[in-house]
Amino acid sequence: MAFKNLDNDRLELDLSESEIKLHENLTFNERTPNISAKKSDLSSGLSESTYFDSISLLDLPWEQVLCNYLLPYLSIKDLFRLRLVSTGFRDLIQTHFGLQFHVNTCSLGDHFSSKAFQIMTRNNIYLRSLCVRGAKSWLNSETILPIISSNPHLEKIDLTGCSALSGPVIYSIGVNCKYLKHLCLKDCVWLVGDNFLSFMNTPLCLELLDLSGCWNLDDNLIVQLVQFTPSIKHLLLANLFGLTDRAVGAIAHSCPELINFSVRSCWRVTDNSIKLISHYCPKLKALQVRECRDITEESLTYLRSKKVRIDKAAPPGLNLNRLDLQQINSNARINMVL
Repeated sequence: MAFKNLDNDRLELDLSESEIKLHENLTFNERTPNISAKKSDLSSGLSESTYFDSISLLDLPWEQVLCNYLLPYLSIKDLFRLRLVSTGFRDLIQTHFGLQFHVNTCSLGDHFSSKAFQIMTRNNIYLRSLCVRGAKSWLNSETILPIISSNPHLEKIDLTGCSALSGPVIYSIGVNCKYLKHLCLKDCVWLVGDNFLSFMNTPLCLELLDLSGCWNLDDNLIVQLVQFTPSIKHLLLANLFGLTDRAVGAIAHSCPELINFSVRSCWRVTDNSIKLISHYCPKLKALQVRECRDITEESLTYLRSKKVRIDKAAPPGLNLNRLDLQQINSNARINMVL
């Protein structure tokens, strides 16, 4: 395995086909002798000091000790380096990969390979979260589809910026991942409305949906989708240029649990639909409306009074009015005390 130097001293993981083939052809018989064999050596006459000197790291229990207490502290790069030391360590690392509930390659971004990812995930059937944020070139549909179909208990999937995927990936998620709570598809510009047909059969338990930057999506999809996601709490629709008041109104009526809502840069959304959000979503805590030219204090003032965090600064005059009210209230309290 070779690690190529990049800008800012970054390392790119590059598993060559010859290296992978070499390690796959090695057998378990070449593994370091286990501890039971060493105990037999001790009983056959070896001194105690010689016995303990011959014990290696691989003689410790793999699943109970090494995979639980040692290997979690190693980065993905270090795990692949250790995998190349010997066949024993290769089998140890493969066992560790197969026991994981979470796969996260965010630290590597686009500096990874599909073959290395397949090695990491080929034995996984109990994954709860899959985060491949920033995998722009190496992750394709053929690589990720087997993982989705083999792990029906996935609760979180983050495909942010994965520009080499295609529609069947989203369709497969809707068919297989019935326990999905978090789905991040930010900047997946290849998305179209038909990709979500598998989401529109039964109500979903989605709590977070990020479709920011997916500019091919429009009102029709959002209106249909929110009807099957009544429990959604975080809905991020920034930079959906086709989004209008029609979709936002449907969200207000269908998502009473909404806490965080973003329509940043959706310039067709107006005060009319934001008023509906403020009325039908009483749990709202954060609203992103920056660069929405038709969303004004007409709809935001009420939300500010409810302590909703808004990314659009209040007009200076509004702040002065608040100061005047605070001064009047403080004077009233002082007079009551006197």
